[in-house]
Amino acid sequence: MKRLPPSHRYCMTVLIAALGGLSLSSNLLSQQDAPIKRPNVVMIVADDLNWDTPGCFGGAAPDITPHVDRLAAEGLRFSHAYVNIAVCTPSRSVMLTGLYPQNNGAEGFQRIHPSTPTLPALLNRAGYLCGTIGKPLSQQELFRWSVSYRWQGTGDENRWGRDPAVYGRFAASFFQIAKTSQQPFFLMASSHDPHRPYGGQKSDRPHFERALSSRTYQPAEVRVPGFLPDLPDIRKEMARYCTSARRMDDMVGAILQALESERMVDDTIVIYLSDHGMSMPFAKTNCYVESTRTPLIVRWPTRVRQGQVDREHMVSTVDLLPTILEAAGLPLVRPVDGRSFLSLLRGKKQPGRDAVFTQFNHIHGRNPYPMRSVVTRRYAYIFNAWSNGRRRYRAEPLSGLTYQAMKQAAAQDTRIASRVQHLEYRTVEEFYDLQNDPYCLHNLLGTDPRTTSAEAHEGHLQRLRLALHQWMVDTKDPALPAFVGRDSPPALEQFMQAYTARSSKQIEALKPYEKANGYRF
Repeated sequence: MKRLPPSHRYCMTVLIAALGGLSLSSNLLSQQDAPIKRPNVVMIVADDLNWDTPGCFGGAAPDITPHVDRLAAEGLRFSHAYVNIAVCTPSRSVMLTGLYPQNNGAEGFQRIHPSTPTLPALLNRAGYLCGTIGKPLSQQELFRWSVSYRWQGTGDENRWGRDPAVYGRFAASFFQIAKTSQQPFFLMASSHDPHRPYGGQKSDRPHFERALSSRTYQPAEVRVPGFLPDLPDIRKEMARYCTSARRMDDMVGAILQALESERMVDDTIVIYLSDHGMSMPFAKTNCYVESTRTPLIVRWPTRVRQGQVDREHMVSTVDLLPTILEAAGLPLVRPVDGRSFLSLLRGKKQPGRDAVFTQFNHIHGRNPYPMRSVVTRRYAYIFNAWSNGRRRYRAEPLSGLTYQAMKQAAAQDTRIASRVQHLEYRTVEEFYDLQNDPYCLHNLLGTDPRTTSAEAHEGHLQRLRLALHQWMVDTKDPALPAFVGRDSPPALEQFMQAYTARSSKQIEALKPYEKANGYRF
């Protein structure tokens, strides 16, 4: 066989190597998965906003939320959406873990259990850019935020958290980073409005209110909610609250405008809600409907039909994590207490959506008020483990003009006096017919002679008691022994002593962690 000359042998070697290289490169490319296009997610959480404050849910004042109303017109709003606990840190902890407070560790202003999977960490692992702005959730080791906007130095968000322009600038910057890096993103934007102090009020803290609301409301313009009496000072406080709510809407508008400017609207799921009810008596830090009902809106162009209202299904914020993961095409990571309602966004029905479970425990471990509730579209049942006729309820919602106005009016008005008495002392059990009493004014298990006898609703009452009992068993609720012994005052007092000691011990155990990280929950 005639051998090739050296020059030809060299060319053939190069050709074979090149062909081999092309083949190897082709095999490598064939083994690489094409990037999966996942939706962006913007979750906007208002602070202390009652569910019916936005115009699209009834409206606390004229033209109070034009941007939120537009969002609702372009998406789906839920008539029966709830948070699972009516205080900020625990409520947001449920949203980002898909676990009830007794399972994620944040029963009050507490740390989420170490190693708990969180929504931003799971999305980050899947290639998402995750950012947060506004009212902070600490524990970066769990949340793994890619970008976190904080005031330089002290981290005191009150120095900028009332300025919609700051939210707009950060959102625009964040969206640009995501576009440059070609990553899907998750942005949690948490407002500080309409949390006290309300818009237009004076503050002795410098830079507290950096921007005025785009509209200032007067007492005559507002609608006093049905669970409060219509008194002059209540109208005055409601006007201030509505002014703050309008500034919250300004913030929503700034974020949505930034999203539109980057031409990312079509690829982005926008979720809007409140962390719990307004800071007024019978709302925040309680288990009433007004405490936990939230104005949930979801906009997802081409996937969610515009202008839809779901009046049938009951959802709660423990369901947000599994819903977002499913929408992103990601597997559900256990443990999780919630379940996805993605099918509802697609216009389908979903069985088992006829009740939600809510609770309250304590703030910083002191003076706990453990409460549990199960709510359906027709009824609400509340269990107050702390109520003994002597222990008095005290919380932040009682610090404003509204409670003082009610106390003063109680001297001349027996109906208001009865409401104040109930607010402060409660009864172990409360049961409300929401069809005839949507604001939970008349406890069917109370002693008020104006209340309708509970006997007509006995079957429903027993079903709710059984449902709450089963939920407490399933979630390993520490208040289960108290519920089982709810007819025994000694058993309830024994539980309260043990629970108070437990809560105080947990808060005390947090101090080294807080000191090491430079913040307090």
